[in-house]
Amino acid sequence: MTLRVRLMLGLLALLAVCLAVAGTASALALRSHLIGQTDNQLRGAQNLISTRGVSTLTRLAPLFGGVGLQRAVAPTEFVVELRQPDGSALTLTGGTDQPAAGGRLLASVTDLDRRIAAGTPFTIEAADGRYRALVTALPGGVTDLVALPMRPVEDTIGRLLLVETIVAAAVLALGGGCAWLLLGRGLRPLRDITRTAAAIADGDLERRVPHGRSRTETDRLAAALNVMLTQIQTAFEGRRRSQERLRQFVDDASHELRTPLTSVRGYVDMLRQGIVPPSGTDDALRRVQDETRRMSTLVDDMLYLAHLDEARPLEHATVDLAAIIRDAVADASAVEPDRPLSVRVPPECPAVGDPDALRQVIGNLLTNVRVHTPPGTAAEVSLRTTGGEVLFEVRDEGPGVNAADLDRIFDRFYRSAAGRDRGRGGSGLGMSIVAAVATAHGGRAEVASAPGQGLAVRVTLPAP
Repeated sequence: MTLRVRLMLGLLALLAVCLAVAGTASALALRSHLIGQTDNQLRGAQNLISTRGVSTLTRLAPLFGGVGLQRAVAPTEFVVELRQPDGSALTLTGGTDQPAAGGRLLASVTDLDRRIAAGTPFTIEAADGRYRALVTALPGGVTDLVALPMRPVEDTIGRLLLVETIVAAAVLALGGGCAWLLLGRGLRPLRDITRTAAAIADGDLERRVPHGRSRTETDRLAAALNVMLTQIQTAFEGRRRSQERLRQFVDDASHELRTPLTSVRGYVDMLRQGIVPPSGTDDALRRVQDETRRMSTLVDDMLYLAHLDEARPLEHATVDLAAIIRDAVADASAVEPDRPLSVRVPPECPAVGDPDALRQVIGNLLTNVRVHTPPGTAAEVSLRTTGGEVLFEVRDEGPGVNAADLDRIFDRFYRSAAGRDRGRGGSGLGMSIVAAVATAHGGRAEVASAPGQGLAVRVTLPAP
């Protein structure tokens, strides 16, 4: 059973209970009112009989007798019964054309003395229906009973119940139709959510739940689901890209490690088989050592990138970035004294970050200049603070990089095939480490270049 049907049945059941309670209450209230009117009429008739006395009625009986006496008090629905002390009974009724059996209502009252003492109307069950009666003791030992039939009251209550039943059925039918339409309109977003979920399960991750601008629960649910679906889609896309990067990373790492491993294995096999002459042993061992050092550097870089990919928190300390840059430039000048390096940094420039990671970034950029530009090519390192950000830039006057290479310069194991000499070394991870460290610090790395105009690498970090 659908939610729409259950809600509609629940509403109809609640409406039916309310209508039944209201109808029952109104019928009971009307019955109580009508019985109260009947009791008042009985008291009025009894007072009239008590005032005139029973002698008048008894004197009329021999004169009219039977039907004549009944017509003398007609037209009326009152039933008056008198019982003499000797036990004889006289019935006066105006509601029928035939005389009733003498004292038939008095005879049905089993607790007559208690009723007389109570002096309140009560109900009598007779063969021809129910009566509301009042019993009183008159002077001379005469007992009189005044009664009115309950048929008018019962007919009125029955008519009211019939009308209420018809009206309740009409209200339930109309309410059911309106509830079906309103529930269909109100639950439409849930149906849209169901269809959207089914479409997403089939692979349509772009699908979203349509919703309006109202503040209803279903619209808020649809909006929240759309946000959740967007986050799920972003997570899937991130996972897919991560898997693709991992696959590419493994492929590139395998490719980069294959060459030095092949060289090391070849030289070792030659040495074991005695193919290398004694004069070339030192050179072979040197080549093995160089390839081993290259593999060690490559493995260290990959481990550092894996450390950054795991989003492990870096050390956040206040460092003087200007001092770090001056130290890095001094180290680069010691390695290559003939290269003109200019430094434009303020005396102090505080920043918040990992000192070792920032030293590695600047060292990688300077190494990039040394490895991929001709000897003696000028380079400049600058540092400034602007707009709440710390910017340091390494610019060289080398051959530059093509526009096609700029888009992939931060990719792992990527090295330009033109504009920079691939044979001069490098694993293709230096610029990847620069971008990863900048991102881990909440910043970014950017490049700008044109063939023959050098390369500028700018790293932006948040100011403390």
